[in-house]
Amino acid sequence: PVHCGDLVGTMDDARRFRKLLENPESRGGRELSRRLYRRLFEPLARSVSTEKLVIVPHGVLHYLPFNALCDGERALIEKYQIRILPSAGVLRYLQGKRTAAAANILALGNPDLGNPVYDLKYAQTEALAVAQTLPQSRALVRREATETAFRKYSGAFRYIHLATHGRFDADAPLKSALLLAGDAENDGRLTVDKLYTLRLQADLVTLSACETGMGKIAGGDDVVGLTRGFRYAGARSIVASLWKVDDLATSDLMKRFYANLKKDDKAQALRQAQLEIKKHHPHPFYWAAFQLT
Repeated sequence: PVHCGDLVGTMDDARRFRKLLENPESRGGRELSRRLYRRLFEPLARSVSTEKLVIVPHGVLHYLPFNALCDGERALIEKYQIRILPSAGVLRYLQGKRTAAAANILALGNPDLGNPVYDLKYAQTEALAVAQTLPQSRALVRREATETAFRKYSGAFRYIHLATHGRFDADAPLKSALLLAGDAENDGRLTVDKLYTLRLQADLVTLSACETGMGKIAGGDDVVGLTRGFRYAGARSIVASLWKVDDLATSDLMKRFYANLKKDDKAQALRQAQLEIKKHHPHPFYWAAFQLT
C-alpha cells in the first residue's frame, strides 16, 4: 500500500536504516524506524488480528529488520512473532511430511582458522552451551569444527548451529561462505554452491555468524545466498543475521533461544530471546540482526 511517489524514498530510508543499525553508536535510527513503520505497516495494522506474521519482502526490503520498526512507542517485535518468507514460491517446498532426524543439535563453534585474529571465544562457549540444551547433541569446536565433520554428521541432526565467521560475496553470491576449519579433505569454506550438494533433515539451521542472511536479489525476487543454499539442502527454517554481530551479545541471545525452544515454537523462542537482550542492550544493533526465514 505504498504510493508510487513514496516508493523511492521508502527504499532509500530502508537502506539508511539498515546502515545505521550496523553501528551500535549510531543515532537517528528511531525517526527512520517510525517513518518506515508509517509507510510499510501502519496502513495494514488495523487489518492484522494475529500476533503471528509472515512477511514476504521485496527488493531491498529483504535486508530490512522488520522486528525493529517502531510505531513511536513499541517496536514490532514487542507486538508480533515475525517469520520471513523469501518468496511465495518457496511454500511448495515446505509442504508434506518429512523424515525426522535421529539426533537433536549439532553445534560447530569457533573453528581454528589458522589466525588468532579470527578467534571467537564467546562463539566457542555458545556452541558448547547450545549442545548441552538437549540430549543426543554434539559440539565440535576449534580443530574439530571442520567442513569435513559438517559434511559427515549434519544429515543426522534436527537442529544445526554454526557459530563462526560468515562472508557474503555480492559479486559472486554462490561463493558466499561460512568459514570452518580446513583439513586434508576440504578447505573449510562452506560455500553456497557446496550446500547444493548436501541433503539435510534439519528443522532449523542457525547461522550465528556475520552477514549470513545477506544475498543478492535474483530473478523472481529471491535472494541467492547462504539461506537459499540451506533451504535447497533441505532445511525447513534458517535463523541468520543481516549484519556483523556482537560476539558476546549473540552468544547470550543464542543460549536463550535454544532454552526457549524447549517450550516455544521457533518464532516465539527467537522473539523472547531478542526481547531479553533488548532489555540490557536497547540499540537494535545487538538484537535485531537475526531473523527467522
